[in-house]
Amino acid sequence: MANKNQGIVAVFDVDDTLIDSGAKLKADVVSAFSRLGRAISPEQVVGNWYNLAENYGISREQFDAAFDKRKSWEQSLRGGEVPIFPETYRVLEELKQRGIRTNVLSKSLPEYTHVKLRHLNLAPYFEQVVTVDPKSPSKREGALELMKKLGPETVAKAYFIGDKEEDVKIAEDVREAYGTPSTGIYINRKGNILNGYPSVNSLEGVLGVIENGR
Repeated sequence: MANKNQGIVAVFDVDDTLIDSGAKLKADVVSAFSRLGRAISPEQVVGNWYNLAENYGISREQFDAAFDKRKSWEQSLRGGEVPIFPETYRVLEELKQRGIRTNVLSKSLPEYTHVKLRHLNLAPYFEQVVTVDPKSPSKREGALELMKKLGPETVAKAYFIGDKEEDVKIAEDVREAYGTPSTGIYINRKGNILNGYPSVNSLEGVLGVIENGR
């Protein structure tokens, strides 16, 4: 008997979806401002960091130069500063048992994404890992590249899962380009929703959405 989940694809963002990287990123931004002689709190690190820098008279170039001196992902991971969400392994294992193909689409430099997946023993769960330049305006090209690697004709339905609007709405581009039934699942651990898409407050909610075929 054919697996009823054959052809279902789940595509995950990494940061703040599979791993709790927000604290490190905020700490890196605070440190960058400190190098530039400005004191800010982690609570101020919201939205676009360049806009925050401009408020302090710091140019994009100055901020980038200071930010690039941050502690590496390897150092932070080894120091336990980037924990994995407690349900991540359990959910990925459950999807694997169901026969669902799991993949990564991350807006991050390739070396950053791969060190995260390798250090936290997540790499074996994923069929394909595609990264998008963090300065790119969209994940569109990465999503289309991923689908091409998977073979659109083999995908019965694709779920794009992440904590940001762009992680989720990329499903529309895939649907338009390939005609593949695609939707997004928005993860917001504070309980916020994204209109038009299933919204859950943990990775465990992803299991129910896929099970119900939403």
